[in-house]
Amino acid sequence: RWYGERGIPYRRGYLFHGPPGTGKTSLVAALASELRLPVYVASLASARLSDQALAEALACAAPQSALLLEDVDAAFVHRQAAGAGGSGGGLSFSGLLNAID
Repeated sequence: RWYGERGIPYRRGYLFHGPPGTGKTSLVAALASELRLPVYVASLASARLSDQALAEALACAAPQSALLLEDVDAAFVHRQAAGAGGSGGGLSFSGLLNAID
C-alpha cells in the first residue's frame, strides 16, 4: 500500500546463484506454481536478445507474474570484445537495468 500511495510499482527481486543443475530454475517454477503465477523466462545470454526486445517482452508480462532471467552471469561475456562503444549489438548492461526498472 505504501508503494501505491506514492505511485511506485511494487516489485521484489531475488538472485539465486550456484553451480548448474542445483535446482535454481526448478525452485522458481515450484514457487510460481504454488503461488499460481505465470512464469516468463528470458535467457540473457541469447545473441538474439536486444535492449528493445527485452524491454518489449517485460512490458507484455502480466502484472502478477514471476520473471526468470536466466544466465545473468553470461549475458555480458562478449561485451568487451564489442569495444568500448558497445556497438556489437545484443543486450547492453544499461538496457538490462532500464528494462527491469
